Amino acid sequence: MKLTISLINLYLVFFCLIISSDESSPSPPSNSFLGIPPQDEEYFKREMIKCKNGSKLFTKTQLNDDFCDCPDGTDEPGTSACPGGKFYCKNVGHFPSLLYSSRVNDGICDCCDGSDEYDGKVKCPNTCNKAGKVAIESLKRKMEVYQEGVALRKQEIEQAKRAIARDKAELSALEKEREAVGKLVSQLTELVRKLEQEHQENEDGMREAQNEKVENEKSGPEENADSQTSEVEKKWQSNESPPDQNEKDGDESSEGLSREELGQLVASRWTGKKTWVQVKEIDQAKNDQENGGRDAGYKESEADNASHQSWLNKIQETAQNFLNMFSAPVANLDSNQIWKDYNDYTAKLSDIDSRISSLTGKFKHDFGKENEFYLFYDRCFELEQDKYVYKVCPFKDAKQKGGNSETLLGKWVEFGNSYRLMLFTDGDVCWNGPDRHLKVKLRYAALMYTPILCLDEKLEEFKQKLESMNQVQEQGLNHDEL
Repeated sequence: MKLTISLINLYLVFFCLIISSDESSPSPPSNSFLGIPPQDEEYFKREMIKCKNGSKLFTKTQLNDDFCDCPDGTDEPGTSACPGGKFYCKNVGHFPSLLYSSRVNDGICDCCDGSDEYDGKVKCPNTCNKAGKVAIESLKRKMEVYQEGVALRKQEIEQAKRAIARDKAELSALEKEREAVGKLVSQLTELVRKLEQEHQENEDGMREAQNEKVENEKSGPEENADSQTSEVEKKWQSNESPPDQNEKDGDESSEGLSREELGQLVASRWTGKKTWVQVKEIDQAKNDQENGGRDAGYKESEADNASHQSWLNKIQETAQNFLNMFSAPVANLDSNQIWKDYNDYTAKLSDIDSRISSLTGKFKHDFGKENEFYLFYDRCFELEQDKYVYKVCPFKDAKQKGGNSETLLGKWVEFGNSYRLMLFTDGDVCWNGPDRHLKVKLRYAALMYTPILCLDEKLEEFKQKLESMNQVQEQGLNHDEL
């Protein structure tokens, strides 16, 4: 009796050990092809199968036997025996997916069809159809936004084409204008040189007269006063051209002047400043201008219809007027007007050169395959994050602003990654470190928003994906009906 009881107890202990062993070691799947992608099924139908890394061979019976034979996990796609293995979820009605084999039979439903938990410890509901519908709606919304981006991209490209044509036309006109203004500045420079030469001669004459005055005062100022005044007047009135009415007026206005007053008159004719001895002379000059006097050949008349001429034609006409002045005596030239025109046209030439340089430099940049980034040239984008504001100016630089300080993050270098990346380098030096640099990722819905990356090819890819999802959804519905 005691022997019988002992045998029964021994049997019960052995039976419990068997159950415990079964619970700790999950059984291999009933379907040896579980976890294998459809495109790889033919590879595993051979009697002798090679590990994908070529390290060894294993038999068909060793496939999914819950023992890892291949280092890369080729033989255990449906179990968790190999840490590097991958489990394929069919997910009928939704997208297929791959899991690390370590997540097989771990008590968590990872596949929407529940195929990863086949040991029965956890019952996983099939949620693939529901998840598929949500994914389809999400993709449709994404396509709507992307389609709008494609339309905006096309608008940007058309605007860029017009802007490029406008800038090229401006550059061509500026180059022609620069040639005309350059000639004009050269002519004015020569006139200014003549005026400066005459001015220097006048100053030398005044200095010589002053020296003579000092010498005469030492020897006897009363005796030589009239002779000195006569000598200065002769030097001032000497000119190769025949005297006109203005010169006669000038002679009359200089009669009876002291040597100091005569010096002021000479200086005022160079500087253009009025003195009391000049009032009468200036009034006469105004009358000369009204009656077509000596300045009529230089200034534009009302009869020229200047309002109907282009700026370039005006420049050419002015240049011709200046050419006519080269034959005129220096004394007949309006020095104040010439100096004003010289300064104006020199500044104009500098502005033209600056604009030409700006446009020429602009055209050297790479604006994309269809010049889609051309309109980014004069634009900047700001992003506020925490206490800093990041300002990115494509083709120029990128800066970080915080409080009253500003840090240069980098200067423009180029695009990268098929125009999905902007590269900036050579920024301010980090404390005890290298120069700062910045990479700006361009996406149609993240980080930096721009429709420029909304390509027709990508939209077509979304359409194909949506069509595929609809087909998978139909397969899932038919699968549920069966």
